[in-house]
Amino acid sequence: MTTPPQRAAKFPRKALAAAVTAVAVLGGLHLWLNTNAFGDAALCGGAVTAGAAETILTGAGRISDRPGPRSGTDDGKTRFDCVIERRAAALPGSGTQTLHIQGTSERGDFAFTGGRWPDASTVSFFPGGGAAPGRAWVQLPETCTAGQPGLVEAYAPETADPEQLVRLLTGTANRISTRAGCAPPAPLAAPARISPAAPQRLAAAGSVCGLPGFTVPAVLRETVQDSGTTWSCGTAAGEGARQAYATLSATQDPAVISGIRKSKGFTGQGFDATHIVSDCSGKPTYFAMETGVRYTESFGAGVPDPHDLFTAFTQAAEAKFGCAKPA
Repeated sequence: MTTPPQRAAKFPRKALAAAVTAVAVLGGLHLWLNTNAFGDAALCGGAVTAGAAETILTGAGRISDRPGPRSGTDDGKTRFDCVIERRAAALPGSGTQTLHIQGTSERGDFAFTGGRWPDASTVSFFPGGGAAPGRAWVQLPETCTAGQPGLVEAYAPETADPEQLVRLLTGTANRISTRAGCAPPAPLAAPARISPAAPQRLAAAGSVCGLPGFTVPAVLRETVQDSGTTWSCGTAAGEGARQAYATLSATQDPAVISGIRKSKGFTGQGFDATHIVSDCSGKPTYFAMETGVRYTESFGAGVPDPHDLFTAFTQAAEAKFGCAKPA
């Protein structure tokens, strides 16, 4: 006798519907809490796109923005201060990533004077901007500033891709210059490639910073960044050759030179004895020197006067930048 085939037990329709609903709810909750789906497309008052922010703040989490610590200086045009965050609410071990971006203005040679900026010898320069681990800046078009140059700068996780960060800032600069009515005919373009930071190396006696004939007492190691139009060398001395001695810089970047000449305190020759603009075979060239801890500690013990060291540097740099010597 043949046994009739058994039918599979039917899953109750109500239970099936409840399961489908639960999966949909959980999926939607995941999308809402741990991705930026259906989030705002524009951030920081329209200055930054969410898509650009996602290239910097990678991983899971929703993206939101809030006013930055200097937001009281906002003018609704080129000046603003904004913090963008990405937070994953439902994934264990995931923290908050932060991108701080602002539009501001600085003295034209801000990138070569220290302070809150990285040492210039650690910066990858490109025309109209620079990038270092976890930060970058792009100058606004010259048409946007009557005085000191405007710029957009960002502080990001040190693991952020510098090329993506510069693209974000370039897009932001274009948007806020358009908003301010000062955009040039051709928008700013991000460089195709950001050169990596140069490693520290041994300094060669009689050719410090790779400049033939240039000698700096006590300097053991050096870091040289050279983008073609902008060059900088950080020198180090002391135990382990880690103590900062002096950073020497030069640039022929037209955007930087223009910003310097517009800046408050510029006299026509420069700002002071070690931050000057010279004529280099018809091409304006900015030279700068910042002394460090080791230089200050050693001054008076066979260390040259800052003015003498700066003069020796500019003379040694003439050949590099194609400066014709007087006949």
